[in-house]
Amino acid sequence: MKFRNTVYCTILLFLCSIGENVELLVHGNTGNLTDNIHGFPGHNIDLADLMQMFLSQTVEIENLKQQTENLKNQSENDRSTIQLLLNQTKEFGNFKRQAENDRSTIQSLQNRVFFLEAELKNVSQRLNDAVKALDDLKRKDISTTQQLFNQSVEIKQQSAKDSYTIHLLQNETQRLVRNLDDLKVQVRYTSLSLLDVLSMTEELNGSLIQRLEERISDVHDHITNVSKRIGFTSSVSSSNNNWNSGTLVFPEVITNVGNGYNPSTGLFTAPTSGEYVFFVNVQGYGTQTIYVDIVLNGVSQIRTLACGGTYQANNPGPNLALLTLQKEDRVWVKHHHGQGYFSDGNITTFSGFLL
Repeated sequence: MKFRNTVYCTILLFLCSIGENVELLVHGNTGNLTDNIHGFPGHNIDLADLMQMFLSQTVEIENLKQQTENLKNQSENDRSTIQLLLNQTKEFGNFKRQAENDRSTIQSLQNRVFFLEAELKNVSQRLNDAVKALDDLKRKDISTTQQLFNQSVEIKQQSAKDSYTIHLLQNETQRLVRNLDDLKVQVRYTSLSLLDVLSMTEELNGSLIQRLEERISDVHDHITNVSKRIGFTSSVSSSNNNWNSGTLVFPEVITNVGNGYNPSTGLFTAPTSGEYVFFVNVQGYGTQTIYVDIVLNGVSQIRTLACGGTYQANNPGPNLALLTLQKEDRVWVKHHHGQGYFSDGNITTFSGFLL
């Protein structure tokens, strides 16, 4: 209705404008227009211009009609849109009420979910307790099963050992039975030959006594020979590159059977008369040359030489002597010429023994 009134007002204003223009054209402007023919204003009208203006106004009226029709159509569309919006508003109200109902339902469901979560926690706790109890039972069962298994294995092993022992005892029993049978047979043979043994024993007594006497004599001889064993081996304790006079003392005793050798003086004193073998080895020091003698009661018997030189070093000087000694005779090693001797372990040595 409001839109329609606006359109009517617009048309009336337009018509009024047309009327003013027509009046201006008919009566003229008293201040500006003059009649060129009669000499007064208001009577100069151009019909062509009037028609042109009328046509222009007609076109504008048609345009206004078209705009009015468009506005009418737009109004109808707006009315439909408004109706649609009203319907949507109603639906929105319905949706709002439904949302309120849904909110209540959701709140109820949330409360239910909270209750179920609490119940679920309780159930989970009970389930965990049950699982722990079950695990404890399983561990106990496993431990018990392992113990039973171990006991079973031990019983089987013991049973196997017992079976083996029984088998051994059976074999031993059979062997003893066979041995007993053999002993019975041997007893029979022994009882049959006992008289022969007695007679042979009487014969053997005489020969055994003779053999025992001979054996005792041999033992006495062996003891006598052992008591007569004499021998020694000794060595210098270190090298000496300056030694050049006197008796060469060998303080390191390796063997001294009969205690004939004195490591403090280097002298050997014969505990008994007999034939003795003496051996000496002097290792030269570096490129030096050394001569030593084996001396019996101050008299040189043999000599040994360790020869040195520019291209020779630490050469050995060995020699051996077989001497007949009387009890209390003395033998030693004496310097003859040169100087120094070398020791690297038991290499410079003096030995002797009774044949």
